[in-house]
Amino acid sequence: MARALRKAQLGGRNMLQKTPNLFRCVTGALLLLASLAVTASAQFKAGVQGTVADTTGAVVPGVEITVTNQETGVSQKGTTSEAGFYAVTNLPPGKYTVTAALSGFETAVVQDVEVSAESVQGVNVTLKAGTVATQVIVSGEAMPPIQTENASQSGTLTKLDVANLPQFRGDPYELLRLTPGVFGTGARDSGGGSSNLPGYSGVGGSNKGIFQTENAVQVSANGSRLEANGYLLDGVSTNSQAWNGATVITPNAEAVKEIKVDVSPYDAENGHGAGAVVQTVTQNGTNNFHGSAVLQIHSPGLNAFQRWGGPNGASANRDNLLTHDVLGSLGGPIRKDKLFFFYSFDHLKTGGATYRAIDWVETPQWITKLPPGSVAAKIFAVPGSGFTNPKMLDSTCALLGLTEGSTCATVTGGVDLGSNTGTSGTIVSSPTGGGLDGSPDLMRLEYEGFTDNTKAWQHNGKVDYNATQNDRVAFSFFYVPLNNSFRPGGWVDGRQYDLFKHDSRNETAALLWTRTINPTTVNEARMNVTRWYFDEIKSNPQAPWGVPVVNIGIPPNPYNGVVQAGDSLGPGVFYQTTYTIRDTLSKVHNSHVLKFGGQIDKEQNNSANTWGARPSYDFADFIDNSGPQPVRRSCNTCGLWSFSNDAPIGEGTATYDPKTGFPTDFRKYIRVSTYSLFAQDNWKARRNLTLTGGMRWDYFTPLHDKFGRLSNIVLGPAPNVLTGAKIEVGKNFSNPDSNNFGPQIGFAWSPGSFVGHDFGNKLVFRGGFGVAYNRVPESLLLNAVGNPPDFVAAAFQTPNDTVSTSQIVYAFSTCGINCFHGYPANSATLLTFDPTTGLPNGGQFLAKPDIKGPIQNLATPYVMHFSMEGQYEFRPNWMMSLSYQGAQGRKFPRTLNYALFSAQNPDINTVNIYQTDVNSHYNAMLARVQHHFMKGLELDAFYRLSKSTDACSSDQTCNQTFPFDQSTEYGPSDFDVTHSITAYAVWELPIARNRHDWLHTAAGGWLLSPIFNFNSGFPWTPVVGTCISNVFGNVCPTRPTAYLGGAGASFSNDTFRSPGGNFSGFSTTPATCTAGPPVSCQTKYFTVVESPSGTGILPPVPGVGRNVFRGPRYTGFDLSFGKRFTFPAMRVLGENAGLEVRAQAYNLFNKINLSNFGFNSGSANLGGFSGGTFNPNATFGQATGVLSGRVVEMYMKFDF
Repeated sequence: MARALRKAQLGGRNMLQKTPNLFRCVTGALLLLASLAVTASAQFKAGVQGTVADTTGAVVPGVEITVTNQETGVSQKGTTSEAGFYAVTNLPPGKYTVTAALSGFETAVVQDVEVSAESVQGVNVTLKAGTVATQVIVSGEAMPPIQTENASQSGTLTKLDVANLPQFRGDPYELLRLTPGVFGTGARDSGGGSSNLPGYSGVGGSNKGIFQTENAVQVSANGSRLEANGYLLDGVSTNSQAWNGATVITPNAEAVKEIKVDVSPYDAENGHGAGAVVQTVTQNGTNNFHGSAVLQIHSPGLNAFQRWGGPNGASANRDNLLTHDVLGSLGGPIRKDKLFFFYSFDHLKTGGATYRAIDWVETPQWITKLPPGSVAAKIFAVPGSGFTNPKMLDSTCALLGLTEGSTCATVTGGVDLGSNTGTSGTIVSSPTGGGLDGSPDLMRLEYEGFTDNTKAWQHNGKVDYNATQNDRVAFSFFYVPLNNSFRPGGWVDGRQYDLFKHDSRNETAALLWTRTINPTTVNEARMNVTRWYFDEIKSNPQAPWGVPVVNIGIPPNPYNGVVQAGDSLGPGVFYQTTYTIRDTLSKVHNSHVLKFGGQIDKEQNNSANTWGARPSYDFADFIDNSGPQPVRRSCNTCGLWSFSNDAPIGEGTATYDPKTGFPTDFRKYIRVSTYSLFAQDNWKARRNLTLTGGMRWDYFTPLHDKFGRLSNIVLGPAPNVLTGAKIEVGKNFSNPDSNNFGPQIGFAWSPGSFVGHDFGNKLVFRGGFGVAYNRVPESLLLNAVGNPPDFVAAAFQTPNDTVSTSQIVYAFSTCGINCFHGYPANSATLLTFDPTTGLPNGGQFLAKPDIKGPIQNLATPYVMHFSMEGQYEFRPNWMMSLSYQGAQGRKFPRTLNYALFSAQNPDINTVNIYQTDVNSHYNAMLARVQHHFMKGLELDAFYRLSKSTDACSSDQTCNQTFPFDQSTEYGPSDFDVTHSITAYAVWELPIARNRHDWLHTAAGGWLLSPIFNFNSGFPWTPVVGTCISNVFGNVCPTRPTAYLGGAGASFSNDTFRSPGGNFSGFSTTPATCTAGPPVSCQTKYFTVVESPSGTGILPPVPGVGRNVFRGPRYTGFDLSFGKRFTFPAMRVLGENAGLEVRAQAYNLFNKINLSNFGFNSGSANLGGFSGGTFNPNATFGQATGVLSGRVVEMYMKFDF
């Protein structure tokens, strides 16, 4: 049996590891296709369109339109329709020349037409009668910069922005918050880590710059949850499979050409995704060689300590991470006008700083006393059991928390606590075992550990080939290897074999083909694969996986103080891959640009629950059998002698196969597919009016396991929801939901005159309505992997009614000390199951499981979004706009424990069901002033007045305190902010700015790029730290039953740093209580009621709404300031080579920004009941933490 199981486990391991080879095969196939193709260049969604008319205003059909990329010389052609309309699509961002030619008219040439990423630029052309040979040349820079062809609300981060604005640790997605309609603070915690938006409980933002495996940028768009955001990189989805709103590839700054952020898109082609749609276009090669070399240093010595350490006077903190980041790029022609290449890289190295940790550990003398041949002796004979650079410190009984005497003696080499006694399997009840023997057993040791030592690379490449006038193909890739290692110390015993290595790979590759069938018809085809993976068992071959983890209790507290052996760090094994095929056909017909297309995504999520597949054992206390029932008694030192006897008193939670009894990592092979179809019509109804309409259909297949091993609960009909429930194995997790149709309509109108005033085509109104869908995240659904019958989590803590020490199996792995699998079976975990319900039969150990899973009719969450905007160029290159944004979310997920309010099933404990019944509402006004980059200045500033409401603000954790009536939970979203201001600028100081000589090199080139953020604070909920707790789950915490008024309304830092904050005197005013049950107490500001315990008893109905109070405001000011030294023109480097040196400061003025009042945090918890009285929490209403102080990064860049 064991051999068969090990073979199956090995097979599963090999299957998990097949996917890297599969990725290489697919990538190789894509390269082969690229080499065989007769075509080339990347797929882009930008374009140029407009109307051609003569000087009388009559439209002119049959005009040949040529659009030429000024960087590459590549041209695309079109022809005006009978309505005089033309459209040239599939353009990369950049500057273009638009030429219009027809016999009988002079040729019109519009130069320097700026086309932004994934946007359509309107260019109307007027032809004069004359000869074709005569050219009339005008500059596109004189055209109004307002967008007249697009109904969507969006923003673009240009190459200039990405190159100059401060972005923490080089992550360009830190700038997403600068898009109107997108909210984020860019804040960091006191140690420099990402600071999550309130309510978010996923993977979080990046702490490693662009090298975060899954980067959930902390921004909310159009009032949506962060999980609604989506990411495209050169048209390739890089979204995480498990965590919605996170990307598995974050491009380095040198690779980015432009980033377009759609907030309210009305395009069915990109209609999937209810939040921000982040579309990044990477750099490409041109007809001229260009490149760069960058060094960025993030050093603790440049950073400032924050000026407040919290209410308890703790030492102030700062960002202590040391990193060196080297970037570079090179691009150019392989064959001019035909074949181009671009390559960029980013190499990050963090200094793994060593430190000294201090622990009480075993002595060599104690090890020599362990019985020969025992498991105990074998554990401490494992190579690497010692410590690095050890130094023994003073070791006395007093320092250990004991008194010199009969139970402890200070001796040479440490402290003597006793000696071995009893036989194998005997739990010792005497603190000194066989008595003091004069030999040291424990010593206080100082030894060396080191923090994260990271080396990471990102490689990005792109090849564009233009074989013919009609065919273009491109191949692009990102390859991101990351190697991280550390040796812990303090939080676990940092033994030499505890050196831990993490090697991960993030990869994406794409082949893209664009075929111009005729001047009005273009087809785009794409194949791509995106994946990330790591296997920490494989990357740690030195780790003693086959050695049982032991926790030996020592004084003064055998639960907090332990001698630990065996590698306690649980490895992870993940392989996630997405394959995509997409095709889009574009057709220009009269005044319509029609698009039809479809996409198929195939996802593979292979992973293993390795965290629980190795047993751990506890040695502490003893069992008193003198009474009618065995009782566990406390003993500080008994564990030392029980360990010598191979007699654990308990076994920690591990995962077993209840059919075989063997520990299992329960490997999963999750499969999900997405099928999408769309049709879109952009109609140029008039020269100044564009109407858009489209429909998108998305079908997300239900989650299932390739081998049919996953199980899910199927609820019974009411009222027997739980008593009639059963477990189904091998089926889809939920019923299909194929009714996901998303209409998109919009308009963009640019009136020449409006309300009697001539605006000269400098005014535009745009708006629309759309429906977008987001799937329920896999990370939520996969919490159900612990359901029977293939998986059971078991712990053996003696004594209790069902566990005895005889049920603990204590042994090494049978396949060696470095073998992860091979631990023996435990017959106590064997279960039989009811063939009708699929639940364990009653009367068995672990017979009552905790069940998780989605409701059968799980719906697809969606958002109806709508907007209206007016934008006006009131001065050349100065624009102002006023807009409204709204969104109505439907069917978002939450988790509900049905066991709390349904008739109990005697065979089940808790039943956590994921159901989609949460709605949300959002309304906002945005006012914006913008200066298009001209004369050395770009400026953008906007104010948002908004309100976002819901009953649950996260896909993962709702924090509902009265889930029985969702109307009591409805209130401001956790991330709601009423007022927010965002402003940024890129400004070249007017010092010798327009010169191109030595004076400019010496005195000019100064660049100032600030970012300013302000918001009026997040909401928070006061809660009572009292729980209803029983075997069927709990409701914890609860809310007060009444607010009595009297709180202050100040939002200053001084208020929130003072005791009580706006609730001055709360903790010092005694509560007045009335006897219960239930006990009711009146505090200075609230009435609180103690929640009674017991099955089927509801907590008190809250009388204080969710998120009714506001926490600290936030103000951030970041600045990039530096100088560029231009070089003289050189043959190789050209005319634009130079060296830039700058400093990037975050929180420049070291302003104190207080931490948010998180749910049930020390700031939001009122206190708790004890003995019929209420004990107020001393930090209620007061901030308990602070965000990051000033951080400075140094930056040096050479480019040409």
